[in-house]
Amino acid sequence: MEPDANATNHSEYQFPNTRWSVILDAQGGDSEIRDRALGQICRIYWLPVYAFARGQGLQPADAEDLTQNVLACLVDKGGFDRVAEEKGKLRSFLRVVTKNYLRNDWKKAGRQKRGGRDVLLSLDHHDAEQLCFLDSMGSESPDEIFDRHWGLNLLDRTMERLQASYVGEGKGEMFAVLSCVLGRGGGGPRYQDLAAELGTSEGAIKVAVHRLRKRYRRLLKEEIARTLGDESEEAVEEEIRYLFGVFTR
Repeated sequence: MEPDANATNHSEYQFPNTRWSVILDAQGGDSEIRDRALGQICRIYWLPVYAFARGQGLQPADAEDLTQNVLACLVDKGGFDRVAEEKGKLRSFLRVVTKNYLRNDWKKAGRQKRGGRDVLLSLDHHDAEQLCFLDSMGSESPDEIFDRHWGLNLLDRTMERLQASYVGEGKGEMFAVLSCVLGRGGGGPRYQDLAAELGTSEGAIKVAVHRLRKRYRRLLKEEIARTLGDESEEAVEEEIRYLFGVFTR
């Protein structure tokens, strides 16, 4: 899959720096590609690790420290070197690494005190708490919490890329008006109301909404493919079904 042409101007979305396959390919290879890929993964996917820690009962400050420690261990100790290609999903790998760290290193050595190592990310657990929607977790297991936030992360990044592409085309206002139709099963705004807001015809709105949804799905597939060792259409669709299933449990 090729990346969205309008999104490649944003360094955080540069292809192929966030692809899971790059880490597999870069083991023992180009250190610059590897380091950039690891840095991207740490910055992008920290929230599911944090949410998992909170789901295990850790307090916010402890969850923040554990998140830093897990990511630091992956970078410092070459944790990604231990993954085999057949494991194939960055989601599954990071979840297992987090569980193992919590079970073995965190409780054995005691909590790594703040300031005890270089900080990889600037995390504000107050912001993280808001992002976690902890009050809505209810009876979710830590694994379900991790996967739900993994999915929400992918959806958020897809929306960011989609918005960037529309803004880059000078269609920022169109996106702002039409984006409300994404993710709705029904009961959304009427096409005639959207048409009136944008000063166009209802027919033109139907076409624009169709194109918006088509581009959104393409970008979502790209984001998911970046997290899989197997980037085939079948593997991507399977991951989409799984993640959307997490939201409906």
